[in-house]
This record gives sequence, structure tokens and C-alpha cells, in this order.
Amino acid sequence: MKMGCAFSVPPCLCGSKKTSGFTLIEIAVVLAIIGMVMLLVLPRLPSAESENLKTSARTLATTLRYMQDRAATGRTLFFLRMEPGTDSVQVLEAAADGSEKAPDDPLLRKRPVKEGIQVADVVIPRLGKISDGQLRLEVGMSGLRDFAVIHLRSPDNSFWTVMAFPAGGKVKVYQGYQEDPL
Repeated sequence: MKMGCAFSVPPCLCGSKKTSGFTLIEIAVVLAIIGMVMLLVLPRLPSAESENLKTSARTLATTLRYMQDRAATGRTLFFLRMEPGTDSVQVLEAAADGSEKAPDDPLLRKRPVKEGIQVADVVIPRLGKISDGQLRLEVGMSGLRDFAVIHLRSPDNSFWTVMAFPAGGKVKVYQGYQEDPL
């Protein structure tokens, strides 16, 4: 006579040593490995603030290049108005009467610097370092009037530098606080 369980239980639970699944120790080891990997990877991931700073620097550089192209092709004068120490950066176009107006081009109406990213200071050789007040860079048919170094700062005090060169349309972006062209 064959011995079996008195109840209808699957054979794996009835005296058999074969079980499927993971033991508690196996699960704990896997979780420990995942935890160690996370400790290595997470500090290397960029923060939202540093990504906003990088994006703002690149967007500002692209905006300056585009302003120079539009000024040359459309025979129009543009201004980049900034207030160092704040996140106020605005592109304006010269109106027929000499006043400033919002640009006709929808791409130039967009905010070139993300909210929370500040213009720390602007360096123009003939004016020196400007770290407060209001500043207006002129971009005409022949390009930017002056060499300009714009330092952007994030809330965690990281910096990116945008360097705009006159008359050639060249704009460079550097990570960190740079004062001289590299």
C-alpha cells in the first residue's frame, strides 16, 4: 500500500524536499548588492539644479548665436537685457522709433535662462565686472558689439560660463567660473 497524505495537498508539500522559490538569505544578498550599486551610482547622477544650469548656459549661447544670425539677415538690432544677481534675462528688438519691443520671432520670446538660474555677473573688458544693476548687450548686423563673459549660477552655487565673441558670431560654453577665453 502506498503511503500518502491524508488530505489532497500538492506533492511538494507532502514530505518532499523539492521546493521552488528563493530563500530569505538569497533575497537579502540580492538586496545588499542592489544597495551597494545604488550607493555607487546615485552620487554620480546629475542633480536637477546642475542640469538646469547646464541647459540654461547652452540655451543662452544658442540664443546669442541666433540673435546674431537674425540681426545680420534681417538687418535688425537686438538687445540682451540682463540683471546680474537675478534670473532676469530678456531678448528685445529695436523698434522703428528706436525704442525696445518684444521680438517678432517666437524663438526669441522664449526665456533663455531657466527659472532659479541667476546671472551671477557679466564681464565686458571696457566696462569691467558688472554684478548688479541692469545691463544691455547690443547685437547688430555685424554681431555682438563687445566681448562678453556671462557667468550663470545655480542655487547650489555651481557655475557655467558663456563667452560671446564680437563680430564673428562665436559663442562658447564652459563648465565652472572662467574669466579668460580658453
